[in-house]
Amino acid sequence: MTTPNRRLSLDEVLDEFFYSADKPTPAQVLHACQAHPEYRADIVEFAALWIAYEASPEPTEDALLPKVAKDDVLRLQSFVLNRLHELDQGSASSSQAETARKAVESLAGKSLRQAAAAAGLGASALLLTKVLTKSIVNVPTKVLRDLAAHLNVALAELQQCLGPSLAGAKSFRAKGIPNASAQETWEAAVRSLSVSDEEKQRLLALQTREGDS
Repeated sequence: MTTPNRRLSLDEVLDEFFYSADKPTPAQVLHACQAHPEYRADIVEFAALWIAYEASPEPTEDALLPKVAKDDVLRLQSFVLNRLHELDQGSASSSQAETARKAVESLAGKSLRQAAAAAGLGASALLLTKVLTKSIVNVPTKVLRDLAAHLNVALAELQQCLGPSLAGAKSFRAKGIPNASAQETWEAAVRSLSVSDEEKQRLLALQTREGDS
């Protein structure tokens, strides 16, 4: 009796693929590669040989495969490999976005203040909270870049997970969470802080740093 979760061998996978259709199509090859990622290269090669064989049922030792078979093989390989690359990239991007979301939602108390300091916001957890909930319409790029570096996530993934919904996240905590519907400029947010004029000028200067928008 075989174990239900037993991993199929390469021969079993190729047999299963061979008997599933009269001739391999790009969609069938892609499906087989997704179902058995450990055998991707073997499945693509097997499908290419299958197509070539179908186009040349009586090959001779020195005969070349018909051009149409070669074109079919190249088209199939190109479609399958490009599509698998897209799926791999999408999976990696989704994983990175989830990592960024969890990193941001984990900010609370001391870790929130540490993140504020790392982003160049001093001890202002409130200002960072406004950044995270996108209450500020023109956050300096340097602030987001430094925050992403502190959280060890990509800037693009960090930007994707910011928004008003963070204010309701279970792990996200900060005193004076701003109204999610209210938005303000960086200058207005800085000038409303209860900090020294010198600190306000330092924060305002972040907006004019090279590379910021």
